[in-house]
Amino acid sequence: MQSGITASSDLHSAFTTFTSDTSLFCLPAGITSESLTPLPAIRFPSSHSGLFNSIHTLSDLLTPTDPLYLFLRRAPNSSELIAITYVPSRAPVRQKTLFASTRNTLMRELGSEKFSETVFLTEREEILDPSQWDERSKGSAAASGGVPTPSSRGAVDTGLLSAEERELQAVKRAEEEERHGTRGRDLMGEGGSGSGQGKGGVMMKIADEAKSALTGFKDSDSSAGNMAVFGIDIATEEIRLLSTNSDVHPGAVAGKIPGDRPSYTFYNAQGVPGSIFIYVCPGTSKIKERMVHASSRLGMTKLAGFEGVEIVKRLEAGDPEELLGERLEQEVKTLIAAAGVTGGVGGVEGGDSSAPGSGTATPRGGFARPKRPGKR
Repeated sequence: MQSGITASSDLHSAFTTFTSDTSLFCLPAGITSESLTPLPAIRFPSSHSGLFNSIHTLSDLLTPTDPLYLFLRRAPNSSELIAITYVPSRAPVRQKTLFASTRNTLMRELGSEKFSETVFLTEREEILDPSQWDERSKGSAAASGGVPTPSSRGAVDTGLLSAEERELQAVKRAEEEERHGTRGRDLMGEGGSGSGQGKGGVMMKIADEAKSALTGFKDSDSSAGNMAVFGIDIATEEIRLLSTNSDVHPGAVAGKIPGDRPSYTFYNAQGVPGSIFIYVCPGTSKIKERMVHASSRLGMTKLAGFEGVEIVKRLEAGDPEELLGERLEQEVKTLIAAAGVTGGVGGVEGGDSSAPGSGTATPRGGFARPKRPGKR
Protein backbone atom coordinates (compact mmCIF):
# COMPACT_ATOMS: atom_id res chain seq x y z
CA MET A 1 0.00 0.00 0.00
CA GLN A 2 1.18 3.52 -0.75
CA SER A 3 0.10 7.02 0.21
CA GLY A 4 -1.30 7.90 -3.23
CA ILE A 5 1.22 10.75 -3.66
CA THR A 6 3.37 10.54 -6.80
CA ALA A 7 6.37 12.34 -8.26
CA SER A 8 5.55 15.40 -10.36
CA SER A 9 6.91 15.91 -13.87
CA ASP A 10 9.01 18.76 -12.45
CA LEU A 11 10.68 16.35 -10.03
CA HIS A 12 11.38 13.80 -12.78
CA SER A 13 12.93 16.55 -14.90
CA ALA A 14 14.99 17.94 -12.00
CA PHE A 15 16.21 14.47 -11.08
CA THR A 16 17.27 13.78 -14.67
CA THR A 17 19.30 16.99 -14.60
CA PHE A 18 20.75 16.08 -11.22
CA THR A 19 21.95 12.67 -12.38
CA SER A 20 23.55 14.08 -15.55
CA ASP A 21 25.14 17.20 -14.03
CA THR A 22 27.86 15.81 -11.76
CA SER A 23 28.70 19.26 -10.35
CA LEU A 24 25.40 19.15 -8.40
CA PHE A 25 25.77 18.00 -4.80
CA CYS A 26 22.15 17.90 -3.56
CA LEU A 27 18.63 17.86 -4.95
CA PRO A 28 16.02 18.45 -2.20
CA ALA A 29 12.36 17.49 -2.64
CA GLY A 30 9.17 17.91 -0.66
CA ILE A 31 5.43 17.25 -0.81
CA THR A 32 3.26 20.04 -2.20
CA SER A 33 -0.45 19.74 -3.09
CA GLU A 34 -0.39 15.94 -2.95
CA SER A 35 2.63 15.73 -5.25
CA LEU A 36 6.38 15.21 -4.85
CA THR A 37 8.08 18.39 -6.05
CA PRO A 38 11.73 19.53 -6.31
CA LEU A 39 13.48 22.39 -4.57
CA PRO A 40 16.46 24.25 -6.08
CA ALA A 41 19.53 22.02 -6.45
CA ILE A 42 22.76 22.81 -4.56
CA ARG A 43 26.21 22.60 -6.19
CA PHE A 44 29.45 21.41 -4.64
CA PRO A 45 31.36 24.32 -3.05
CA SER A 46 34.31 23.49 -5.32
CA SER A 47 35.42 20.87 -7.80
CA HIS A 48 37.56 19.28 -5.08
CA SER A 49 34.77 19.01 -2.50
CA GLY A 50 33.37 15.70 -1.32
CA LEU A 51 30.46 14.68 0.87
CA PHE A 52 32.17 15.49 4.20
CA ASN A 53 33.26 19.03 3.30
CA SER A 54 30.05 19.85 1.38
CA ILE A 55 27.46 18.76 3.91
CA HIS A 56 27.55 22.16 5.68
CA THR A 57 25.85 23.72 2.63
CA LEU A 58 22.63 22.04 3.74
CA SER A 59 22.52 23.85 7.09
CA ASP A 60 20.08 26.58 6.02
CA LEU A 61 17.89 24.03 4.23
CA LEU A 62 17.27 21.80 7.24
CA THR A 63 14.87 22.85 10.00
CA PRO A 64 13.87 21.02 13.21
CA THR A 65 10.24 20.69 12.05
CA ASP A 66 10.09 20.35 8.25
CA PRO A 67 10.59 16.91 6.61
CA LEU A 68 12.51 16.69 3.33
CA TYR A 69 13.82 14.18 0.83
CA LEU A 70 17.48 14.78 -0.04
CA PHE A 71 19.40 13.23 -2.94
CA LEU A 72 23.16 13.60 -2.47
CA ARG A 73 26.18 12.90 -4.69
CA ARG A 74 29.22 11.64 -2.81
CA ALA A 75 31.73 13.62 -4.86
CA PRO A 76 31.97 15.75 -8.03
CA ASN A 77 31.97 13.67 -11.21
CA SER A 78 30.73 10.67 -9.22
CA SER A 79 27.65 8.64 -10.08
CA GLU A 80 27.28 7.35 -6.52
CA LEU A 81 24.03 8.76 -5.09
CA ILE A 82 22.52 8.71 -1.60
CA ALA A 83 18.80 9.09 -0.81
CA ILE A 84 17.90 10.59 2.57
CA THR A 85 14.43 10.74 4.07
CA TYR A 86 14.68 13.44 6.74
CA VAL A 87 11.70 13.36 9.12
CA PRO A 88 12.50 15.43 12.23
CA SER A 89 11.15 14.17 15.53
CA ARG A 90 9.47 17.56 16.10
CA ALA A 91 7.63 17.53 12.76
CA PRO A 92 3.80 17.48 12.77
CA VAL A 93 2.44 13.94 13.03
CA ARG A 94 0.67 14.08 9.68
CA GLN A 95 3.84 15.26 7.93
CA LYS A 96 5.79 12.42 9.53
CA THR A 97 3.39 9.81 8.26
CA LEU A 98 3.08 11.36 4.79
CA PHE A 99 6.84 11.41 4.21
CA ALA A 100 7.38 7.96 5.72
CA SER A 101 4.61 6.34 3.68
CA THR A 102 5.63 8.09 0.43
CA ARG A 103 9.30 7.18 0.69
CA ASN A 104 8.99 3.86 -1.16
CA THR A 105 6.87 5.40 -3.92
CA LEU A 106 9.56 8.01 -4.47
CA MET A 107 12.34 5.41 -4.66
CA ARG A 108 10.34 3.25 -7.05
CA GLU A 109 9.47 6.12 -9.39
CA LEU A 110 12.99 7.55 -9.54
CA GLY A 111 14.64 4.14 -9.62
CA SER A 112 15.95 2.65 -6.38
CA GLU A 113 18.82 1.02 -8.30
CA LYS A 114 20.32 4.49 -8.85
CA PHE A 115 21.12 4.90 -5.15
CA SER A 116 24.01 3.20 -3.42
CA GLU A 117 22.56 4.03 -0.01
CA THR A 118 19.17 5.01 1.41
CA VAL A 119 18.83 6.29 4.98
CA PHE A 120 16.02 7.50 7.23
CA LEU A 121 17.14 10.25 9.63
CA THR A 122 15.32 12.25 12.29
CA GLU A 123 17.83 14.88 13.47
CA ARG A 124 19.69 17.69 11.64
CA GLU A 125 22.96 16.64 13.24
CA GLU A 126 22.66 13.19 11.69
CA ILE A 127 22.98 14.90 8.31
CA LEU A 128 25.27 17.83 9.10
CA ASP A 129 27.85 16.06 11.28
CA PRO A 130 30.58 14.40 9.14
CA SER A 131 31.40 11.99 11.98
CA GLN A 132 27.89 10.57 11.73
CA TRP A 133 28.49 9.77 8.07
CA ASP A 134 31.81 8.18 8.94
CA GLU A 135 30.12 6.02 11.56
CA ARG A 136 27.37 4.98 9.15
CA SER A 137 29.95 4.07 6.51
CA LYS A 138 31.79 1.86 9.00
CA GLY A 139 28.53 0.33 10.14
CA SER A 140 27.49 -0.47 6.57
CA ALA A 141 30.85 -2.04 5.86
CA ALA A 142 30.63 -4.16 8.97
CA ALA A 143 27.05 -5.17 8.17
CA SER A 144 28.03 -6.25 4.67
CA GLY A 145 30.72 -8.44 6.24
CA GLY A 146 28.19 -10.10 8.48
CA VAL A 147 29.24 -8.30 11.69
CA PRO A 148 26.75 -5.47 12.29
CA THR A 149 27.89 -2.73 14.62
CA PRO A 150 25.46 -1.07 17.08
CA SER A 151 25.13 1.91 14.76
CA SER A 152 24.18 -0.26 11.80
CA ARG A 153 21.74 -2.64 13.44
CA GLY A 154 18.80 -0.22 13.17
CA ALA A 155 19.36 0.20 9.44
CA VAL A 156 19.71 -3.55 8.93
CA ASP A 157 16.50 -4.27 10.85
CA THR A 158 14.57 -1.58 8.94
CA GLY A 159 15.78 -3.00 5.66
CA LEU A 160 14.19 -6.34 6.51
CA LEU A 161 10.75 -4.77 6.69
CA SER A 162 8.51 -4.70 3.65
CA ALA A 163 7.25 -1.40 2.27
CA GLU A 164 3.82 -2.06 3.76
CA GLU A 165 5.28 -2.87 7.18
CA ARG A 166 7.25 0.38 7.20
CA GLU A 167 4.12 2.33 6.25
CA LEU A 168 2.09 0.63 8.96
CA GLN A 169 4.79 1.48 11.49
CA ALA A 170 4.45 5.13 10.50
CA VAL A 171 0.67 4.99 11.00
CA LYS A 172 1.08 3.36 14.40
CA ARG A 173 3.58 6.02 15.45
CA ALA A 174 1.12 8.72 14.40
CA GLU A 175 -1.68 7.06 16.38
CA GLU A 176 0.52 6.71 19.47
CA GLU A 177 1.67 10.33 19.34
CA GLU A 178 -1.93 11.48 18.86
CA ARG A 179 -3.14 9.27 21.69
CA HIS A 180 -0.56 10.66 24.11
CA GLY A 181 -1.16 14.26 23.11
CA THR A 182 2.26 15.01 21.62
CA ARG A 183 0.63 16.73 18.68
CA GLY A 184 -0.08 20.19 20.06
CA ARG A 185 -0.56 22.16 16.84
CA ASP A 186 -3.31 22.29 14.25
CA LEU A 187 -4.34 18.90 12.95
CA MET A 188 -4.77 19.66 9.28
CA GLY A 189 -1.44 21.28 8.49
CA GLU A 190 0.65 24.01 10.02
CA GLY A 191 -1.38 27.18 10.31
CA GLY A 192 -4.39 25.53 8.72
CA SER A 193 -6.75 26.92 6.18
CA GLY A 194 -10.32 26.79 5.01
CA SER A 195 -13.56 26.95 6.94
CA GLY A 196 -12.46 25.08 10.04
CA GLN A 197 -12.40 26.22 13.62
CA GLY A 198 -9.33 28.08 14.74
CA LYS A 199 -9.82 27.76 18.48
CA GLY A 200 -7.30 26.19 20.79
CA GLY A 201 -4.80 25.59 18.00
CA VAL A 202 -7.10 23.27 16.06
CA MET A 203 -7.65 24.08 12.42
CA MET A 204 -9.74 21.60 10.47
CA LYS A 205 -11.77 22.24 7.35
CA ILE A 206 -15.35 21.09 7.75
CA ALA A 207 -18.20 21.06 5.24
CA ASP A 208 -21.24 23.17 6.08
CA GLU A 209 -23.50 20.13 6.34
CA ALA A 210 -21.08 18.41 8.72
CA LYS A 211 -20.79 21.50 10.89
CA SER A 212 -24.57 21.84 11.03
CA ALA A 213 -24.79 18.21 12.08
CA LEU A 214 -22.36 18.78 14.96
CA THR A 215 -24.14 21.97 16.02
CA GLY A 216 -27.51 20.21 16.02
CA PHE A 217 -26.18 17.06 17.66
CA LYS A 218 -25.60 18.69 21.03
CA ASP A 219 -29.27 19.62 21.18
CA SER A 220 -30.62 16.28 19.96
CA ASP A 221 -32.81 14.26 22.30
CA SER A 222 -30.58 11.91 24.28
CA SER A 223 -33.45 9.44 24.62
CA ALA A 224 -33.64 8.90 20.88
CA GLY A 225 -30.46 6.88 20.24
CA ASN A 226 -29.20 9.37 17.67
CA MET A 227 -25.92 8.93 15.82
CA ALA A 228 -23.93 10.88 13.24
CA VAL A 229 -21.00 9.48 11.26
CA PHE A 230 -18.21 11.68 9.85
CA GLY A 231 -15.18 11.08 7.66
CA ILE A 232 -12.37 13.09 6.06
CA ASP A 233 -12.36 13.58 2.31
CA ILE A 234 -8.72 12.83 1.46
CA ALA A 235 -8.61 14.96 -1.70
CA THR A 236 -9.77 18.13 0.08
CA GLU A 237 -8.83 17.23 3.68
CA GLU A 238 -12.31 18.31 4.69
CA ILE A 239 -14.56 16.71 7.28
CA ARG A 240 -17.76 15.42 5.66
CA LEU A 241 -21.00 14.12 7.10
CA LEU A 242 -21.43 10.48 6.02
CA SER A 243 -24.78 9.63 7.63
CA THR A 244 -27.22 10.34 10.46
CA ASN A 245 -29.67 7.97 12.13
CA SER A 246 -32.26 8.12 14.90
CA ASP A 247 -33.70 5.53 17.29
CA VAL A 248 -30.56 3.40 17.10
CA HIS A 249 -30.19 0.70 19.76
CA PRO A 250 -26.59 0.18 20.98
CA GLY A 251 -26.51 -3.23 19.36
CA ALA A 252 -27.36 -1.72 15.96
CA VAL A 253 -24.69 1.00 15.94
CA ALA A 254 -22.00 -1.20 14.35
CA GLY A 255 -24.18 -1.92 11.33
CA LYS A 256 -24.40 1.80 10.52
CA ILE A 257 -20.63 2.48 10.59
CA PRO A 258 -18.65 2.06 7.33
CA GLY A 259 -16.46 -1.02 7.18
CA ASP A 260 -14.31 0.08 4.26
CA ARG A 261 -12.98 3.44 5.48
CA PRO A 262 -12.00 5.19 8.75
CA SER A 263 -14.74 7.20 10.43
CA TYR A 264 -15.72 9.18 13.49
CA THR A 265 -19.10 8.43 15.04
CA PHE A 266 -20.99 10.39 17.69
CA TYR A 267 -23.71 8.36 19.42
CA ASN A 268 -26.28 9.56 21.94
CA ALA A 269 -27.60 6.50 23.73
CA GLN A 270 -30.91 6.71 25.53
CA GLY A 271 -30.31 7.76 29.14
CA VAL A 272 -26.65 8.70 28.72
CA PRO A 273 -25.99 12.38 29.54
CA GLY A 274 -23.61 13.06 26.67
CA SER A 275 -22.16 11.56 23.50
CA ILE A 276 -20.06 8.46 22.90
CA PHE A 277 -17.27 9.08 20.39
CA ILE A 278 -16.30 6.05 18.31
CA TYR A 279 -13.19 6.00 16.09
CA VAL A 280 -13.14 3.08 13.65
CA CYS A 281 -10.13 2.45 11.40
CA PRO A 282 -10.49 -0.74 9.29
CA GLY A 283 -7.26 -2.49 8.38
CA THR A 284 -8.46 -2.80 4.79
CA SER A 285 -8.67 0.98 4.29
CA LYS A 286 -5.96 2.84 2.40
CA ILE A 287 -2.78 3.86 4.21
CA LYS A 288 -3.29 7.55 3.54
CA GLU A 289 -6.88 7.40 4.83
CA ARG A 290 -5.64 5.74 7.99
CA MET A 291 -2.84 8.17 8.70
CA VAL A 292 -4.95 11.28 8.03
CA HIS A 293 -7.78 10.06 10.28
CA ALA A 294 -5.33 8.89 12.97
CA SER A 295 -3.54 12.23 13.12
CA SER A 296 -6.83 14.17 13.09
CA ARG A 297 -8.77 12.15 15.65
CA LEU A 298 -8.04 14.42 18.60
CA GLY A 299 -8.82 17.46 16.46
CA MET A 300 -12.23 16.01 15.63
CA THR A 301 -13.14 15.65 19.29
CA LYS A 302 -11.94 19.18 20.04
CA LEU A 303 -13.95 20.53 17.14
CA ALA A 304 -17.03 18.76 18.47
CA GLY A 305 -16.37 20.30 21.88
CA PHE A 306 -16.22 23.77 20.32
CA GLU A 307 -19.67 23.11 18.87
CA GLY A 308 -21.02 22.17 22.31
CA VAL A 309 -20.95 18.36 22.03
CA GLU A 310 -20.03 16.80 25.38
CA ILE A 311 -18.14 13.53 24.96
CA VAL A 312 -18.54 11.21 27.93
CA LYS A 313 -16.82 8.13 26.47
CA ARG A 314 -14.30 7.42 23.69
CA LEU A 315 -14.06 4.05 21.97
CA GLU A 316 -11.74 2.70 19.28
CA ALA A 317 -12.18 -0.26 16.97
CA GLY A 318 -10.29 -1.71 14.04
CA ASP A 319 -13.55 -2.79 12.45
CA PRO A 320 -17.25 -2.07 13.11
CA GLU A 321 -17.75 -5.74 13.97
CA GLU A 322 -15.71 -5.21 17.13
CA LEU A 323 -18.67 -3.21 18.44
CA LEU A 324 -21.09 -6.10 17.95
CA GLY A 325 -22.27 -8.31 20.75
CA GLU A 326 -22.48 -6.73 24.17
CA ARG A 327 -19.47 -4.40 24.00
CA LEU A 328 -21.32 -1.17 23.28
CA GLU A 329 -24.33 -2.22 25.34
CA GLN A 330 -22.07 -2.79 28.35
CA GLU A 331 -20.44 0.60 27.83
CA VAL A 332 -23.87 2.23 27.79
CA LYS A 333 -24.92 0.39 30.95
CA THR A 334 -21.78 1.56 32.71
CA LEU A 335 -22.35 5.17 31.69
CA ILE A 336 -25.96 5.04 32.89
CA ALA A 337 -24.90 3.57 36.21
CA ALA A 338 -22.25 6.25 36.62
CA ALA A 339 -24.86 8.92 35.95
CA GLY A 340 -27.17 7.43 38.57
CA VAL A 341 -29.85 6.52 36.01
CA THR A 342 -31.83 3.34 36.74
CA GLY A 343 -34.42 3.56 33.97
CA GLY A 344 -34.48 1.75 30.62
CA VAL A 345 -32.13 2.33 27.73
CA GLY A 346 -33.74 1.04 24.59
CA GLY A 347 -33.83 -2.47 25.98
CA VAL A 348 -30.36 -2.37 27.50
CA GLU A 349 -31.71 -1.88 30.99
CA GLY A 350 -35.07 -3.05 32.20
CA GLY A 351 -37.48 -1.09 34.36
CA ASP A 352 -39.90 1.78 34.14
CA SER A 353 -38.18 5.06 33.40
CA SER A 354 -40.96 6.90 35.21
CA ALA A 355 -40.48 4.98 38.45
CA PRO A 356 -39.23 6.87 41.52
CA GLY A 357 -35.44 7.24 41.59
CA SER A 358 -35.08 6.88 37.86
CA GLY A 359 -33.64 9.44 35.49
CA THR A 360 -35.95 12.11 34.19
CA ALA A 361 -37.91 10.71 31.29
CA THR A 362 -37.72 12.69 28.09
CA PRO A 363 -39.93 12.30 25.06
CA ARG A 364 -38.42 10.34 22.18
CA GLY A 365 -37.49 12.61 19.32
CA GLY A 366 -35.78 12.32 15.97
CA PHE A 367 -32.40 13.63 14.96
CA ALA A 368 -32.54 17.18 13.65
CA ARG A 369 -30.98 16.75 10.21
CA PRO A 370 -28.66 19.59 9.23
CA LYS A 371 -29.85 22.29 6.91
CA ARG A 372 -28.33 22.53 3.48
CA PRO A 373 -25.57 25.14 3.02
CA GLY A 374 -26.98 28.62 2.46
CA LYS A 375 -30.34 27.86 4.10
CA ARG A 376 -29.46 28.45 7.73
